[in-house]
Amino acid sequence: MTKKKCILRVAIASPLRRLFDYLPSDSSDIESLHPGMRVSVPFGRRKDVTGIIVSITNESDFPQHKLKKINYTIDTQALLKVKHLDFLVWASNYYHYAVGEVIFSALPSWLRKNNELEEFKESVWRLTEKGVATDPNIIKRAPKQAQIFNFIQQSKVAVNESELNSVYPKSKQSLLALEKKGLIKKEYRDSPDKLISINKSPFTLNKAQKTAIKTILDSIDCASTFLLDGLTGSGKTEVYMSIMEPVIKANKQCLILLPEIGLTPQQIQRFKDRFEVDIAIQHSGLSDSERTKYWQDAKSGKAKIILGTRSAIWTPLANPGLYIIDEEHDLSYKQQDTFRYSARDMLIIRASRDKVPAVLGSATPSLETLHNAKKERFTHLILPARAGEAKPPRHRLLDVRGKKMYGPISQLLVDEISEHLNNKNQVLLFLNRRGYAAHLYCHHCGWKVECERCELPYTYHKSKNLLVCHHCDSQKRSIKVCAECGEELLLLGHGTERIEEVLTELFPKATISRIDRDTTRKKNAMNDYLEKIHSGEIDILVGTQMLAKGHHFPNVTLTGIVDADRGLFSTDFRASERLAQLFMQVSGRTGRGSKAGTVVVQTHNPEHPLFRQLIEHGYNNFSESLLQERKYSSLPPYAHMAFLRAEAHNANDAKRFINDAMKQLSFLTENALQLFGPIPAIIEKRSGRYRYQLILQSSSRKTLHSYLDTWLDYLDNMKTGKKVRWSLDIDPQDMA
Repeated sequence: MTKKKCILRVAIASPLRRLFDYLPSDSSDIESLHPGMRVSVPFGRRKDVTGIIVSITNESDFPQHKLKKINYTIDTQALLKVKHLDFLVWASNYYHYAVGEVIFSALPSWLRKNNELEEFKESVWRLTEKGVATDPNIIKRAPKQAQIFNFIQQSKVAVNESELNSVYPKSKQSLLALEKKGLIKKEYRDSPDKLISINKSPFTLNKAQKTAIKTILDSIDCASTFLLDGLTGSGKTEVYMSIMEPVIKANKQCLILLPEIGLTPQQIQRFKDRFEVDIAIQHSGLSDSERTKYWQDAKSGKAKIILGTRSAIWTPLANPGLYIIDEEHDLSYKQQDTFRYSARDMLIIRASRDKVPAVLGSATPSLETLHNAKKERFTHLILPARAGEAKPPRHRLLDVRGKKMYGPISQLLVDEISEHLNNKNQVLLFLNRRGYAAHLYCHHCGWKVECERCELPYTYHKSKNLLVCHHCDSQKRSIKVCAECGEELLLLGHGTERIEEVLTELFPKATISRIDRDTTRKKNAMNDYLEKIHSGEIDILVGTQMLAKGHHFPNVTLTGIVDADRGLFSTDFRASERLAQLFMQVSGRTGRGSKAGTVVVQTHNPEHPLFRQLIEHGYNNFSESLLQERKYSSLPPYAHMAFLRAEAHNANDAKRFINDAMKQLSFLTENALQLFGPIPAIIEKRSGRYRYQLILQSSSRKTLHSYLDTWLDYLDNMKTGKKVRWSLDIDPQDMA
């Protein structure tokens, strides 16, 4: 191809859903240009914008004399392989989202600019002579420094800084302080590939685990999707590690996705204890340089295991061999703003394109996944029993109507807690609401303290004497009297702070810890709490869903669900599914060791069929009933959905936009799609904006998608669209 006929199709991080055509620069060597390379280009009024070559062709929809030339190439080699670029372009097309935004979101922020990809030297910390002779207890007044110093001492060799940061996030200041004291020193060295070494598992596999492992390994070299459906505590992680062994021995890579609250230092350490290989971590708590190094290790094939949250699905791999997603039902795998992708769905697609297995693990699989298993698109593997000696917990449904209460806790639950504490066991109480009281209310005139931006009640946080909106995060100092009549305000509803206060009064000798977003804001706080739980320092845990999933607490023998009724009467058709999943996941935190576990469920609706069916027949039976309901109602997974979401400071602006968009789509499709709208979001106003949506539904995914590109082009130019912020959500998971 000659330079005159060479057209570079370039992706640029902009909201436009298209590629841009450029010519090579005068100094460009045509033979050295390849898809996946970054280039500097003029774009609009900006003269130096980073783009990525997606393809090279000899045709353009525009006259060649109108095309601009690139400024220069940034990379000497392709940053992304064509195969990975094709996957990103496919994702952009499926979600009808700007291709440049999708491709650049797959890069570490360092590489989204004109920065060169450098070879990273590994930074390590080792003890000085003074440090070798120092007792960690000397620095106990600085607990984080003491923890890090003890970790380096126990390692007996130089410790990688990235490893330290994964175990003790935001440890920079502590390391510098230890260095200043002359206890440790920093060195730089080349980062050699680790020799592959796999340690023997300390666990004995049961029959169901062995069957699942054999079934997956029989298809290890082909595109197959497996649902690993196992009770909480049934040993799913051990199955993951067992199927990873031959993959890693074959010098291939394993990508494991974990929920945001599941990627704990303990979970990371469990993989490190089993596999002595390079592990790349991908999550939001890493610095730019750490993310770039791990990204490069995965791309080069050096890292054999990639552990990450949702965004890790876009990490390029040199030699993929296995894809795993734990807690596949978790809502955190669906991005809820900007590029609204599902990491679970993309993992399945990516595994298929790479012709390797995908394993979806859960104790409470999503209805979509169960439906695919029923249709035999996925192989359904079941782990029906807990691993080892652990047995499923016993459930006790407490009707608290008319019963004596201590705040949100019934006398019956207090008696259960006393019994388990007397037996030297740990107790977990679950309430998925932070703060002290749900809202402040005037009994005299009915006035409520509401967030002006959301028109919803503020939550009272007693520890900071603040009123906090849990929807837009606005805050203000608490008030005691009504702004309308001057009477004293009442506190209504309960949060984790209130439970902690009540328990402190009832059990003054017990060590009580509250674990929610408020108490774990500091990066290492969650790790500290988990260590105290496992060491037995904590008697009673009070927490939100941060404690509900993935954690192994062998000494917890009682779990109390304080308010099981939340979510029973939601207008979201997925609410029953979400509530059942949370119910079973919370229940699964108890009785995971050798001691029997009990789950106490406080409710004002003890006859509700959801509780009865879950307790008496289990989640799989309950999910069968839900699938039948969805089928009769023509709801997902028996139909395919998209939401057009619009928000504006004026509610009428959002409604007019939705109405105009619906009219245009009805004209385009000749009523081939079911359209419902404008419908207010469940939370109609948030952050000062009114929120409305149009629901698009069809029994055929192909039919639904076939009209969207043309329709979106119309929306881009629609006059009523200038007054709103709008977005398209494919396969939506949340109606809020």
